[in-house]
Amino acid sequence: MSQPASAQIEEGVIDVLKNVSRRPIEPTLASDLVADLGFDSLQVLEVIAELEDRFDISIPLNDVPATRTVAQVVAQVAQLVEERSNS
Repeated sequence: MSQPASAQIEEGVIDVLKNVSRRPIEPTLASDLVADLGFDSLQVLEVIAELEDRFDISIPLNDVPATRTVAQVVAQVAQLVEERSNS
C-alpha cells in the first residue's frame, strides 16, 4: 500500500537534507535548518534546488528566509505540490 502524499513529501525532504548536509544528521520535523542541522545559506539553496528537482516545483526565494524548520519546509513543499497538481 502506498504512503499518503504528505508522508512521501516528508521522507523526500529529510532525504534531501541528509544528502546536502556535509555531516551525518538525523533531521526531525522540529529541527531548525540552521541552528540544529548546521546548514549555511549555500546549503539551504542546495536544498531548495534539490527539492525543486525531486518534486517538480518552483520554490519562491522570497519564502526562503521565513522557512526555518523541517516541518515548515515539508508544509511548503506539500502546498506547492498540491497547487501544481490542481493546476
